[in-house]
Amino acid sequence: MRFYTGDESGLIKCIDIDANVSLLEAQAQAAKRAKAAAKAKAILKAGEQAAAADTSLAGVDIRTIDGHVNRSNGIQQMCITKWATNNRAFAVARKNGNIDVVGFEGEQLFTYTDDKFAERLSVKHNGRTINERSYVGLSASDSHFLSCTNMGEVRYQSFATSEACVMKLPLDACRMRTHTERSSLFAVGGREHELSVWDAETLQESGAGSAKPTPIFRAKNVANDFLNLRVPVWITDMQFTSADATNPTLAVSTGHKQIRLYDARAQQRPVNDWEVSKHPIYHLQASHVRPELYFADNMGNVQQMDMRTGHVFGAFKGIAGAVKSISLSEDGAKIAVAGLDRYVRVYETGNMRRPLHRAYVKQRVSHVVWDWEHKDFSTQEIEEQEAEDIWETMDKAALKKKSSKRKAVAI
Repeated sequence: MRFYTGDESGLIKCIDIDANVSLLEAQAQAAKRAKAAAKAKAILKAGEQAAAADTSLAGVDIRTIDGHVNRSNGIQQMCITKWATNNRAFAVARKNGNIDVVGFEGEQLFTYTDDKFAERLSVKHNGRTINERSYVGLSASDSHFLSCTNMGEVRYQSFATSEACVMKLPLDACRMRTHTERSSLFAVGGREHELSVWDAETLQESGAGSAKPTPIFRAKNVANDFLNLRVPVWITDMQFTSADATNPTLAVSTGHKQIRLYDARAQQRPVNDWEVSKHPIYHLQASHVRPELYFADNMGNVQQMDMRTGHVFGAFKGIAGAVKSISLSEDGAKIAVAGLDRYVRVYETGNMRRPLHRAYVKQRVSHVVWDWEHKDFSTQEIEEQEAEDIWETMDKAALKKKSSKRKAVAI
């Protein structure tokens, strides 16, 4: 298993975890190493320095790909994209306003700087004061990148030129997500900012001098509550749940503990509205294999939900801090979560949801991405390969022995 993380210190890290080493086995080996280190330290003579104990788990390898510890370069959004040379690269949005494209070997391929991030900010909106700009969404293809800030500034720009399509949406946006099949299609929402779906390519073709752009879909707020009072809007995250880009369906999480499903073909209000948590839901991840959703609240609880019925049928245990990012494996059988406790944890999905492994990365992780192109070998495949290597070695040894015998007879 291979993951890439972006953290609040501006580092991009690669984490390799051996899928054949269980968490219990790794913890047992770490305990043995710690016990041996403590014993060695106890028998050292006075005045000698003891070597630092190795607290890393077996089967975990962590290396830094890019960056130096600098909180002003903290990574707020990250994704993997295809670069012009058909090589994969990271697109990262940083706290200082930079959007960088970084190669897998750490080379700098592209940089865009938003000068507005250097400006002082104090904007009152909906009873809150916004003191700084931040990126709430980032997506990149081989030719363009699409970004959105909490001030509602959406930018769709080509990597080849400095020309860009810029659109202004309402303030206090909390999240922007793009469609998995069509990178120019994006959804946005936030505090008193109802869900809307836009096509960046259509906006670019219409130009700045045309009429006011219209979204592909704009949601309506739910009906008033039992006291006939308006329900406040607070959208925290969303996910496209279908491959249809013309009439999209979306799952939305709110800061008022709900998960809602929208269908652009049916109506503007949600077709399903469930209250599934005791705390505000901040992060949402839809499964690409089964009709399931994974959501995390602000208390470090990650739960699994059936998207057809709204039934929450399990939670993932052992997380100590608020979760900032969720990522799924290609087959949907595993899930990786990361956040403020500085751990990347891997769990099994389905009915058991048992912990498979974890890695301590030292910094608070803001984003984790599962590398689907890195394939793991099962224990059976490794044993078969070792057996083949042994037989090849035996065949070579036998041929060498026969040739030596022939030389001896000839002499």
